[in-house]
Formats: sequence, structure tokens, C-alpha cells
Amino acid sequence: MGVIGNIIYWPISKKEKVEKYQLKIRDYEWKSISKYLFNKTNFLDIGCGAGYAMMRAQNELFCSVYGIDPNPGDHGVGRYIKQLVEKVEIKKGMAENLPYENNSFSNIYSSHVLEHVNDEKRTLAEINRVLKMDGIAVIGMPTSTMAILNLISQILFTTHIKVYEFVRSLFKPNFHRNFIKIFSINSHSYPRARSIWYDIYHYRISKWKKLIETELIIQETIKPVFYPYPDYPQFFKLHKNLFFSSSVFFICKKKN
Repeated sequence: MGVIGNIIYWPISKKEKVEKYQLKIRDYEWKSISKYLFNKTNFLDIGCGAGYAMMRAQNELFCSVYGIDPNPGDHGVGRYIKQLVEKVEIKKGMAENLPYENNSFSNIYSSHVLEHVNDEKRTLAEINRVLKMDGIAVIGMPTSTMAILNLISQILFTTHIKVYEFVRSLFKPNFHRNFIKIFSINSHSYPRARSIWYDIYHYRISKWKKLIETELIIQETIKPVFYPYPDYPQFFKLHKNLFFSSSVFFICKKKN
């Protein structure tokens, strides 16, 4: 990349750093919700990525683990640790069409997935369908707080990069697109949504709660931890906060 490139792009964390930050976050979230899960039964992770939560459930809860993901191993904690995918069985598939029988699972876990699916209500209906009558579904997603932190991070750490890339493209076709990028920030739910402003509005805890209650019964709402966006320099430490949480988890029961 060269000296200039290294200076310009320094705020973009390398994949190993992102993995390190994400691991801390997922471990803290797991500690907050794992006590609600059943031991020595089965465990389904929807949108499991490389299977990190499956490994935790297998090793700590002694569960038989199952996972489904449209692109196994391509995202989430453990994406750079290939042994995770090799040690657990992950099916390739979509959350909107789970390949399991009705009332199959005592534990269903889905972390930071609902904001990415094409059909949220169908996904939740599928979770309700395959959840046992006495089972527990744990569903987590980012909050508006996380979206605001993403916005602040990108303004602080990527604006100069966008200006640099625009200047470099001045005499190239479609250079105007790089000019527009200076003032736009993509949604975390991209390509389903376009703008970060979608996230700030739709990731509100009250909206997630209302959505989930259409298909499941919420027993408890967990606000685990306040943390900065993992892709950029960490301008404060991960910590429990009385007022803010970057993610929210709902502990749910089956709706008849």
C-alpha cells in the first residue's frame, strides 16, 4: 500500500483486530444470556457464521449443536479460525426457511442476525415454529446506540479517506460517486437498507420489542454492554452502562 496509503487508511482495523474486538463483545453478550439456556439438550444457532456460539454451547452447556447460515464461516467471531467450522455441523440455508421439524429445539439462539434477513416476521415465525413448547429463544440485535456510534466512528475515522479517494478519482469516469460517498454512510443492514439513518430509527429497542412480540412471547429484555464499533479505533472501553447498550437480547418463549 505504501507509506501514504498506510497513513491515510490507518483507522481501518485489520481483520485480526476486528476479530479481537468482536470476541470480547460476543463473550460478554454470551455471559449475559447463557444462564437462560438449558443444559444437556439441543441448541440451534440461526445465522451462526463460523459457529462460535455453537462451540460455547457444546463445551459449556453440553448441548447437541446445530447451525444454519447462508454463508457458513464467512462472518462473525471465528471467521479466521477455520477449525470452528470443521468441528461443528453448519447447514447452508436461510433463516426464513429453516430445514427442521416443528417443535424441534429446546434452545434457539440468534445473535446480530435479524437486522440482516430479508423477511424479519417470517424469520421470527420460523423460530416460533421449530421452538419446543417449553423451549427458550434468545434473539439479539444492535441498538440505535450502536448505529449512532457507527455514524460517529465513520465521520471521525473515514471522512478523510473518502475525500482522498474522491480526489484520486477526479479524472476518472463516475468520479461523482466518490463525491457523494463523502456525505453518505451505508446502513449496517445494507443492502436491505441504504442509509445509517435507517439504523438509527429502526434499531430502537422499542421497535425490536414490538416486532418480536408479533411471533414470540418476550420474558425478559437484556441490555448487555456498551461498546464502540469494532471496525475502527476503540475510543472507549467495553463496559456495562446504566443508560446505554450497544446491543439488546430478548429472552423468548413460544407463542401458541
